[in-house]
Order: sequence, then structure tokens, then C-alpha cells
Amino acid sequence: MRKYEDIVNVAVVNFRQVWGNTESNLARIKGFTKQAAKRGADIIVFPEMALTGYDNETDVPYAYKMQLRDAQTTDGDAIAEISAVTKMYGVYAVFGMAERDKEKNDVVYNSVAVCGPKGFIGTYRKLHPALEEQCWCTRGDEPFMFDTQWGPVAVGICYDSYNFHELARYYAAAGARLYLNPTAVGGGPFFDWKEYYMTGLKQIVNSAEIFVASSNLTGFAKVDEEAGGSNDNQKSHGTRFGGGSIILGPGVGDKIHIYAGDVDSEEEKVFMETIDLSLATRRNFKVDSITGRPDYRPDLYIKLNQKLLETEFWKQFKE
Repeated sequence: MRKYEDIVNVAVVNFRQVWGNTESNLARIKGFTKQAAKRGADIIVFPEMALTGYDNETDVPYAYKMQLRDAQTTDGDAIAEISAVTKMYGVYAVFGMAERDKEKNDVVYNSVAVCGPKGFIGTYRKLHPALEEQCWCTRGDEPFMFDTQWGPVAVGICYDSYNFHELARYYAAAGARLYLNPTAVGGGPFFDWKEYYMTGLKQIVNSAEIFVASSNLTGFAKVDEEAGGSNDNQKSHGTRFGGGSIILGPGVGDKIHIYAGDVDSEEEKVFMETIDLSLATRRNFKVDSITGRPDYRPDLYIKLNQKLLETEFWKQFKE
């Protein structure tokens, strides 16, 4: 069995996207990647849809939505330019983008691209698009891990992580000790996003016993810059993203420990920490000393889900 390294420097970025301005966002993703690498980061995580901006325009027809206009294929300029940076500095960079299908020009995914020391590695396409994302993006249907000297590193996006912990448990069972969560979350007075966010991330640590590195957008979705707008006045509108990028994982004595980041921080900045992945015991997925088998039971879960698909409600959604 291959022996992986345990000690890794991980950076997560509170990132202020400029809605619909890929050129600006790309330049700043590259800039943050270079500077985080110079500070010693090995893996740098940017938020969901960092390349283009997140918010959907409800009154714009599908064919004219910003995400379709600014979507790129995996052989586009953005991935090529960021790959050049990761190769130069020998690091991994993970960032959210609207990915255009190479075969179907009008099919776009809410994706995360992964670039590494040898260039572009691949994309993860969000399995569970949330709310108005479904007005422009197609659901993905494959999990995604990429191999590193620290072992397989897993990727999920936002709603995947908070509401569907099956994904993180799958990754842990497959050997991942680190789960990356590019996200775009925030909200107004009727949605306690911080409770939603932290509860979901802590549950991944609790049930999968792995580390989580989560990177969130910060500031307003849209800023009317030509009218003198900023993230602090009435010219800003759309979703107000919360920042709160954070790295958490198993700690001493089975507690959940926050290693870097601050759920209350809205400033655009990089949080970085050196973590010891040997603390990611993945106990539920290893052979139990008493029973001689893992506590996790994928054979049982297959049967349960097959039974669901045979019911009147669920069989209509069987693919």
C-alpha cells in the first residue's frame, strides 16, 4: 500500500467576486494563488463560481444568462492560465466556474476545476444544484477525487456538503482524509447561514472523521461600479455572501477543532494552516477490532436505496 505524507499546508480564500467579469476574477485568482504559494501553501481553495460570480438573473431567458455567456470548456483560457501558475509554483489550486460541455454547447455545469503541479487535473460537477442555480446549470453525476502526495483529496460544492452527507462519507470510505468545499453562501435576516454552514461542516468531520477546507465568497453579488458603488453602500445588490472561509477537522480527544479561518470574517483574505492528516482516522470505514469488519455498511445502503427506487414516488425519478 502506498504511504502518503501527513503534513500539508492548506489555504482557503474569502474571495470577492465581480459578477460577470471573468477577466477581473481570473486575475485575482491567479494573484491569490501566487501569493499563497509564496507563503507556503500546498493546496489553495477558492469559492464556488469564483470565476464568473454566482447570482442568477431571474428575469433573463436561459440562453442569455451570464453563466452561459461566460462559461468555458476545460480547454479554455481560465484553466490554462491557472494551470500555468500551479505548475510554476508546484501547488494545487481549486476554483469554481461555469463549465461548458465540450459536446453540447448549451449545457453548462456548476463546476470546480482542479489544477496542480503538472497542470490541469479535472473538474467536479455539482451533484445537487440548489435553488436558482437550476435555472442555468445541469446536474453532475460523478464524484471527484484527485491524487496527491497526501493521498486522495475529495471535492464537493456547497449544497452537496451541507444537505447530502452521503458524498463525504463515500469519499472517506474511498480513502480521502481531506474534503474541499468551495461554496457560495450568505443571506438576509431570515436565514441563519452561519448555523447552516457550520453545522453542515461539523457533521462531515463528525461522521466521516476527515478534515474540511471550505472557501466562501464575500461581499455583495453585484456592485454598480460605474455608478460609484462599493460593497458597503446602496449601489450594491444581490446576495450578500458571508465569507467565513474555514479549515476544521478532528482534534485531540475526538473534538472538532477549527484550525484556521473565522466564520465571522467578511474581509477578503487568505486563511492558511499546517494540518496533520494522520488525525483523520476515518474510524467508521476501517476494520473494527471487535467485529473484524467496518461499521460502515455500503452493501446495506445499496439495498435500502434499491427499495426506495421501487416505491411509487421514487421510481419516476430512476435514471
